[in-house]
Amino acid sequence: MGFVDAVGSGLYLAGGALFFTMVVGLSTAQVGIGLSVAGVLGVVGPIPFAKLADRWSPRPVLVFLHLCCAAGFAAYVLVDDFVSFLVVAGILGLAEQAARPMTQAILEQVVGAEHRNRMAARLRVIHNVGYTIGALLAALALHVGTRQSFLTVMVGNAVSFVLATALLLLLRIQPEDRPIRPPSGKSTRRRLPALRDRWYVAAAGINALLLLHMTLLSVGVPLWIATSTRAPDSLVAALLVVNTVLAVLFQLRVARGTEKVTAGAAVMRKAGFALAFCCLCFASATYLDSTLSVVSVLLVGMVLLTWGELLQSAGQWSLSFGLAPLHSRVEYLATFHLGSSAQMAVGPALVTVGVIANGSAGWAALAAVFLLGGLLAQPVVSRAARRPQLTDTAPEDLADAADSSRFGTQQQVSTHR
Repeated sequence: MGFVDAVGSGLYLAGGALFFTMVVGLSTAQVGIGLSVAGVLGVVGPIPFAKLADRWSPRPVLVFLHLCCAAGFAAYVLVDDFVSFLVVAGILGLAEQAARPMTQAILEQVVGAEHRNRMAARLRVIHNVGYTIGALLAALALHVGTRQSFLTVMVGNAVSFVLATALLLLLRIQPEDRPIRPPSGKSTRRRLPALRDRWYVAAAGINALLLLHMTLLSVGVPLWIATSTRAPDSLVAALLVVNTVLAVLFQLRVARGTEKVTAGAAVMRKAGFALAFCCLCFASATYLDSTLSVVSVLLVGMVLLTWGELLQSAGQWSLSFGLAPLHSRVEYLATFHLGSSAQMAVGPALVTVGVIANGSAGWAALAAVFLLGGLLAQPVVSRAARRPQLTDTAPEDLADAADSSRFGTQQQVSTHR
């Protein structure tokens, strides 16, 4: 299911922008505005759908959202002006972002708490492979360059959602495909409990800070290399290949042993340090004259960026699950995911205006942000793990929460096994 979805996403990511400009006839500004609107709507969509998933079950809600995505991408074929593009992009922004926490919840139902991080890491590897295959298929369509070939990109992505829905319906969920009810005596009338849970929101905020690496990879690094270093523009593609290969090779290894929230906080701290050092590498590249030295420093920076990305991903899986009560699992996961949605909405502006435009000072400020996020991870998670909301959590998470304040040498050794 994940592979099929990733192939479709790779098709769209590689060919979508050109479809909107060359086939639909939109300007680049109109495309940017439409996708920004979709990003903003993606922030408000997940929680209402998550509440439905907690009441009914994640699977039927995810089936509905997948079918909405299939219909949305198929509708792009009929888009012929900015208004219709805006409507379809907005619907897709809601549906796509709301689907992500559903997928997380179903993953836990299928493999259990003990194996969820390892399975999430495997899925991330599969996604990277699927994105690559989808991008190659899109390259064939772009090479042909006809309207029909561009339409196959959108139709292909729509079909991928239909196939993913069929596989989801066949998925065997053990022991039962229904949500866990709140323990007796607990009120279920409190509105938006996850958003009111300040320590869980604080942990999600730290994750959102570290998630800026996504925009850094897709926007910041390419622009910096092209405008502020002596490196050839072609190096951007090479560095992206390095990122993808390292992610495929090491994601499983990095995620091993990070199921507990203590381990999740530890890898978040390491991610903050790795991302801070990568910023210093990228900043220093502008002062080097030799092409070889520039390329070497940028390569080191990309390795550190990828390492931080892998650590942050493992920590995100651990904390989003381990700090979420079972009775409102999907709503809490959706709240944690808001950081990702917010980063997609404001990250490009922060990186371009705040970092790239200010040169070394901007990179230093971003490094400080990453460092702060890493340093705050353990104290915030330690406090979040002692919340009374976790009294109904899974036994393994409850045991971990009891030990969450002990971040000493023993824990740091265990995270390296």
